[in-house]
Order: sequence, then C-alpha cells, then structure tokens
Amino acid sequence: MPEEWWERFFDEEMGEVMFSEKAWQRAEEFCDPLIELLGIEPGARILDLACGSGRFALPLAQRGFRVVGLDLSSAYLKRGRAKAAERGLEVRFVQGDMRALPFKEAFDAVVNLFTSFGYFEDESDHLRVLQEVRRSLKPGGRFLLEMANRDGLVRRFQAHDWHEFPDFLALEERAFIAERDRIETRWVKVYPDGRRKEYTSSLRLFTLRELIELFSQAGLKVLGRYGTLQGDPWSWEAPRLVLVAEAERPSPHP
Repeated sequence: MPEEWWERFFDEEMGEVMFSEKAWQRAEEFCDPLIELLGIEPGARILDLACGSGRFALPLAQRGFRVVGLDLSSAYLKRGRAKAAERGLEVRFVQGDMRALPFKEAFDAVVNLFTSFGYFEDESDHLRVLQEVRRSLKPGGRFLLEMANRDGLVRRFQAHDWHEFPDFLALEERAFIAERDRIETRWVKVYPDGRRKEYTSSLRLFTLRELIELFSQAGLKVLGRYGTLQGDPWSWEAPRLVLVAEAERPSPHP
C-alpha cells in the first residue's frame, strides 16, 4: 500500500509548528470551556485522542482529571512525557492508531481536538475511528470532536498563508478539492540560513450532516453543536465545528 501523508508528516520539525508556545497558551485558555461543554467533574477519566505532545492532556491533568494521551508519533509522546515530569503531573502516554484503540469502556470522556480527524483516504476509516471511540467510552460517556468547519472554511478560503516563529517561517499553500471534500496543503518551513523543509497534508472535511450521520452509525448520540470551544453557537460561517455526543447505552434485553 502507498504511504499516507500522516505517516511522514508528524515529525519533530513539524512539531515546532504545531506545538509552539502560542499553541500551548491557546490550549490552556480553551481547557475550562472544554470541561464545561463535556459536563464532567475532576476525577473523571479522559482520553485525549491524537494528543500530540500533550497541550490539552497536561492542563486537564493539572485540573484533577485522570488523563491518557494517545498518539501515533513517538517523538511527540516523548516530549509529552518529559513535560509531564517537569510539571509533576501523572499522564499516561500511549502510542497507537486511532482506528484500533486498546481500550474498552474505560473512559468518562474522549476528546479529539484541532482537526485531528479526517486523516484517512479510505472513507470507512473515519467511521472506524468513531466506533473505536464508542467502544472506549463507558455507557453514557461523552465525546467531544473539534475541527475546522467545512462550510465556514469554504466561504473564506485562503489559498496562501504564512506564520512567523522565532526561528523560522512556515508558509502554507492550500487547495480545496471540492469533488472529494478535502483540503490539500503544502507546507514549507524556511530557516534564516536558507534551509527549507516541505510537508504535504490532505484532510477530509465533513459537513455537519455527514458527521451527525457518522456519529449515529457509531452509536454516538449528538447532544450539542457549537462554533467554538467556548460554546458559541454553530453557524455556516463559524470558524470551527464542535460536536458533543454521548455513548448510547445498550438496549436492555427483553
């Protein structure tokens, strides 16, 4: 099988873009609203799915939650473990594939944040991820998915963007492939000495209706939809799409 983009994208150098100091600060700001949307109390067990280096896992642990972070990247998990040790926090970091989670009815909540969904070329894999989330949740447990709002992105689509960091520039060149509902991006990191490193990504974006249907197929009942992690109402123009769902309880036997 051909290599998929995400198998080579998430290295340490891209981690400098994704897990900058600003990204950690944003996660800290969003943490309390996230907890409120989930409706959970300290002591609850949370899975941070596609946790990266722990920008949400660590502040959740700091607030008294029992947190497991799962990610494919060993480099990011290593960084997360080091940061947890520095802060004296107990977070379990696990390397794994979100399509095959090693848990069953283990969590009160699962979170998947900052468009860490829609990675796969095979459409059935996205349903598999949600089915694995459902299997990992206790009956009645909550799932929060936060990602780019497809309709808002299309309305204000920008083909080019750039981000300035202390030690490099990150340039983005984007194309929206309408026939496949995917946004394909070429990233270029440019260093002061002229060195460059390129990456490509391809994300499947979903309409609200598509996600609600996928959630239903996976046994996840949508409880609320929002346009930001702060709980602002969802609209066509909203920058983000946040869904909060509940793992459906099995039907009692007759």
